[in-house]
Amino acid sequence: MIHYQLISLILGNNGSCIPFIAPTNVQLNCDDKTMVGPDVLVVCDRSKITKARIVGAPDLIVEILSPGRWFVDTILKMKKYKEAGVREYWVVDPDEKKLAVFHFEENDDPVEYTFDDQVPVGIWNGECKVDFALIYERIRFLYEE
Repeated sequence: MIHYQLISLILGNNGSCIPFIAPTNVQLNCDDKTMVGPDVLVVCDRSKITKARIVGAPDLIVEILSPGRWFVDTILKMKKYKEAGVREYWVVDPDEKKLAVFHFEENDDPVEYTFDDQVPVGIWNGECKVDFALIYERIRFLYEE
């Protein structure tokens, strides 16, 4: 649903960025040592896109937390993404129904949102928003007992 909304935002604004979903390999630092596979990513510099993988830092990365992966996604990957030049990083926590948004170009402090919010996409100056309330409405059944 996040990927779908990003596609809709890009197409609706005649944007040139391209969103991808897993499994998409990203050769983060333009070397063979740092390969990652984000859940959702957006690349605006089309020269980074090859048939085999993305070579270089995407503009936006979204990771959906999985059980037992908190440390990897929120500490290890975040550090790698920031150092590689990722501009914006979202960590979505489905169990807590919230997400943290990091705007690495501005500072290291996350902005927190809930699944009731429309989240502005920083790489587009907040002019476009991903509607998490709409997303949650589609998956609410997963949380009902």
